[in-house]
Amino acid sequence: MDDVAGSADRPGTAEPASRTGRNSVLYLAGALMQGLGVFLVQPFALHVLNSDVKWQELFLSVSLIQVGVVLAAAGLPLAITKAWFDPDGPSKARSISGLLTVGGILVGALAAAVYWAAAGAGHSTSFVIALAAMGLQSAVLAAQAILRAQGRAIMFVVLSLCSSMAAYVGGLAAMLVFGAEPEIFMAGYGLLVLLSAVLSVAVARPAPPFAHRGAAKEALAIGLPVLPHTGALMLLTQGAAFLLALTAANGVSGDYGKVQIFVLGTVTLLGALNNAWVPALMSVRGNARVARMRSTMTTASLAGLAIIVVAAAGANLVTHVMAGGKESLIPVAQIMPLIGLGYVLYLNASTLLFADNATWWLSVVTPTVLGVGVLLALWPATHGDLVGMAVASVATFFLLGCAYFLVARRRAAGGWALKVYGACCLAAVAYVAVLLLLPRDILTGVITVAVVGAVMAAAAIIWRARARRATAVAQSRKEQILD
Repeated sequence: MDDVAGSADRPGTAEPASRTGRNSVLYLAGALMQGLGVFLVQPFALHVLNSDVKWQELFLSVSLIQVGVVLAAAGLPLAITKAWFDPDGPSKARSISGLLTVGGILVGALAAAVYWAAAGAGHSTSFVIALAAMGLQSAVLAAQAILRAQGRAIMFVVLSLCSSMAAYVGGLAAMLVFGAEPEIFMAGYGLLVLLSAVLSVAVARPAPPFAHRGAAKEALAIGLPVLPHTGALMLLTQGAAFLLALTAANGVSGDYGKVQIFVLGTVTLLGALNNAWVPALMSVRGNARVARMRSTMTTASLAGLAIIVVAAAGANLVTHVMAGGKESLIPVAQIMPLIGLGYVLYLNASTLLFADNATWWLSVVTPTVLGVGVLLALWPATHGDLVGMAVASVATFFLLGCAYFLVARRRAAGGWALKVYGACCLAAVAYVAVLLLLPRDILTGVITVAVVGAVMAAAAIIWRARARRATAVAQSRKEQILD
């Protein structure tokens, strides 16, 4: 059962180091259920809409929420988690949470109003709802930042599911009842997001933005330099669809969107695991940080490899289900998970920058990498080459990870586990290269999933058995010392 709020309000009671493993499993399970929601809803939404134009509007509306909410948050969720571990942490963190909640809702409402007025009669109701929902999602992010610091992983996951999986299902249900239109889907989606925001405020009470003296100023000092970074990062993650919509033939962006779950899913799963890694790294300094970083990077590298292996293995089968059997999208989906190679490095390096209040680096590095990424993607985008777009995305994310490593490497010198990371990168690339040589029929997809599933299950059993033996040996040695 989750920690009660009272005990969790004491900094350090979450025991981030000892709970990292347990919480990682919970965060990962929640992220998998989030992804399952998209996986289950998308084929039905495509069938119900029965129009590439309507699907593209819906896909871009949901992407607008996902890009906008991170941009509106301006790095404040990590500022909330960091503040929690200060001597007067809980009150400061709740005050920053209030700033993010109120500010995000106001930004979303204002953005919706401005778009409505500027677009006039040609406005998209779907986009209006998406902008309002974007603001409401800020309340969810603010609550999750507090829950993450408290170690309340179960409630964190509940909020994730309510604001994502349940929202997708609510949108689909609205279309089935009221009509197959993108704005009807977004109305159902937005209603569930509203309920999630109300629940967020109830379970992780924010305080008025200026309740803690200096909290708002400190939060803005950390968060504002991150604003260019957050916008650039979301464009790195989801901007390909918008670039294709501007430069490629009609419908190409929608096709890319049918398999973009392999980018979003990889980012979501690694981000979910990072919710356990962030407090673990932020709560230590000095030599303890180096040791924690070595452990975290080893775990992150192996986790990234495992996610790539599973996601790329399922690309054939999932594409047949989610993209109506369009086999030309299979290699695109198989390549996309490789973005995890760079994303793992970026996550851990950027956490150190947040921990040391060096967030100004983010406002320089990520926009610069975005500019390089746009140049890499421009040629394949103008030619409608989706495989080239996927390769450009992988290369850009790897550049992102390397750039942040160069900036942050001295903050945990000797703790990067580069041999393990490098081996995982080589193994992932070789594995995907082999998958690209396989036939693209659905039978091959089923066999690939079955074989990889069996291998991963066996590896998990062996790892679990070794972990139990190691724990038993450590306990035995401890008892001997006590005797």
